[in-house]
Amino acid sequence: MENHSDPITRRHFLSETVHGSAGLMIGLPLASGALLWAPVADGAEDPKPAGGQPRPAAAPNANAWLADSPFNLLVDYYTEVPFRPYGSGATRENVLKVLKELRLGYIIIYAKGHSGRTSFPSSLNTQHEMLGKDMPEFFRQVTRETGTRLFLYYSGMVDGIAGTRHPEWGQPGADGKPIQYFREFADLFTAYAMCPRSGYWDDWVAVHIREMMTRYDPDGIWVDGDWAGPCSCPRCRKDPWATVTDEWRKKFRDLVKSFKPACLYSAGNVGARREYNSLFDWRSGDWFSPNNHRLHASIAMRRYTNLGVPYDAFTCDTVFVHSRPHIRARTKPLQRMLQEGATVLANGGLWGYWTYPMPHGAFVPSKMHNAKLAGEFARARKDVCLHTQSARWTAVLDAEPRAGLFGSSSNFWGAAKALIALHRAPDVIDESDLTPAVTYDLIVVPEQPVLTPDTVARLEQFVRRGGKLLSSGCSIRSPEVQKLLGVKLAKAGEIVDGHVMLKSGGTAGVYAPWDRLELAGAEELYPLCRAWDDTNPQVGKIRGCYPITGMVDEENPQKAGFPAATVRRLDKGIAAHVATTFFDTYWKFGNPDMLAWLREILPVLQPAPLFQTDALSFVEVTLRQKRDTLLVHLVNGNPGRDISLVSTDDLWVDDIPPVGPITCRIRCASRPQSVTIEPGATPAETRWRDGILEAVLPRLEIHSCLAIRPWQRPENSG
Repeated sequence: MENHSDPITRRHFLSETVHGSAGLMIGLPLASGALLWAPVADGAEDPKPAGGQPRPAAAPNANAWLADSPFNLLVDYYTEVPFRPYGSGATRENVLKVLKELRLGYIIIYAKGHSGRTSFPSSLNTQHEMLGKDMPEFFRQVTRETGTRLFLYYSGMVDGIAGTRHPEWGQPGADGKPIQYFREFADLFTAYAMCPRSGYWDDWVAVHIREMMTRYDPDGIWVDGDWAGPCSCPRCRKDPWATVTDEWRKKFRDLVKSFKPACLYSAGNVGARREYNSLFDWRSGDWFSPNNHRLHASIAMRRYTNLGVPYDAFTCDTVFVHSRPHIRARTKPLQRMLQEGATVLANGGLWGYWTYPMPHGAFVPSKMHNAKLAGEFARARKDVCLHTQSARWTAVLDAEPRAGLFGSSSNFWGAAKALIALHRAPDVIDESDLTPAVTYDLIVVPEQPVLTPDTVARLEQFVRRGGKLLSSGCSIRSPEVQKLLGVKLAKAGEIVDGHVMLKSGGTAGVYAPWDRLELAGAEELYPLCRAWDDTNPQVGKIRGCYPITGMVDEENPQKAGFPAATVRRLDKGIAAHVATTFFDTYWKFGNPDMLAWLREILPVLQPAPLFQTDALSFVEVTLRQKRDTLLVHLVNGNPGRDISLVSTDDLWVDDIPPVGPITCRIRCASRPQSVTIEPGATPAETRWRDGILEAVLPRLEIHSCLAIRPWQRPENSG
């Protein structure tokens, strides 16, 4: 045997690749941290991982088991603190008991954090300075005993050690130096954005992948940090960033699969466009409140639902906020965790319970007690949450080409937020979903900066077949959209504060640029009214927060002379447009008057909606199907208290008051045979009249589901 103590280089990888003729060299750790390389002859059986267990054969659908796993665990054991022992407290006694009680599908542990430190000995000498044990090796042993799959967390395009040793590999900032993330933790570690087309791949990442795959035989790799970028170096800027990142992820995935085809691959919180979806065995993201809202996870699940692979979200059991480094991290109440988990499960996702261990790596007993209860909550809902599909009633179009999950504005996030509040159960799609077979009744096109002629042609066909379309803001920049909507853009952003007089009484205002539109086949749905004194050149001196500003003269409203919203009927369908940045503004501020206006607009498009309820706006509804069953999920999103405590950091959600009774009305092609409240199969109180099922949920704690069997969607239902 040959002992290689020097780092593995590009030359080693090219000469010793799995597919090469020289055979594979298997890296085994020595006590010193060096690697012992054992050759495998050409034609020999696949190498066995450490521990001597045979490698499982790749199944035709390697991710099938994952779709049956409603509850999983992410152990966020940062490798970033260099001055205390890492992993010494993770023992068989502490870990085995937890794994047996939680009954997980998989557990994720850290292999490499954003600092670049690894939880295992590496030939690159990246292991944690006070590494107590080889953590992947330890968890590989205990997970085999409990039948739990082992996933490894790896920071992809963010690496502090690599950026420090090789600044030429970094993504350059304006000053030419590598871009640095997480500066609030700069006293502990650095985290540099790395260029995916630099030597970082061949001489660094590929080395770690080889070490992880040959030693620990992981069942999955979850890559974080691939949201970094875009890189402005000469290598990367010649191509769209989405192309560069797709190339990076393909290399990563292909190398992992070359060692173990059944090893699952995903990257967290990256773009969900369909053309880049084929690389992922499942889609995933981590969302921690109050840094992220509960709706972030909900909308991400609604984005992933039509991509054809399992999907999950990790919700964190600890409160922390990156922008508030003075807040001491504390454990969330169980009720809040169940509320966040229910949001994921109700949208067809798998729930990842995200926890932090003790500083030395031992699981925290009180947190694991809550995790056990959370797992029971998830498994009780397995039958109505797993293997479901969206009912595809309402969709939000996100057609902006990009690599990340977030776009140039919060347009589609705001549209989904508003439609969730109005119980329209939206999915989020891209333009590839606009096929003749699409069954959505309403598609919202929220302030889309890029709409190709082909996309607009698909939208027009959708409308002419009987679909309903609602667009807003800069979507009108497209000449094809103007033609479809029957308007002409005369001047963009003519005024910056506009109002409408609601038909139900009162007013609604949007403090955002309003476009002057001319009618060219459309009708005015609402005239636009100017804000008080907005033609006064001095009015700009008044701050937006000044109470006596941004108002409309309700007794004698001053008309702007152009519409706030238009509507056009086209063959069997109808299309409306709101002439301002409506949804991005709603995401940021959530003004109730804006929601009241949207509540008036939607019945113009859908006078006979498929679903209606008297639930309050904080009750989230998702409509899912499983074979011939319609599943009406209701999640109590009530925060339970006033969270608008100005000038404090009191952002807790603790007690969640139950609500009810809630009445739901669902249009059906024929009368269902049974309606039950799940979990528990309790018969629901129902009424049937003129093709409409009325079902009553007497009380909603955190999550309940109305299971309607059998259900068929009626024709011509909105």
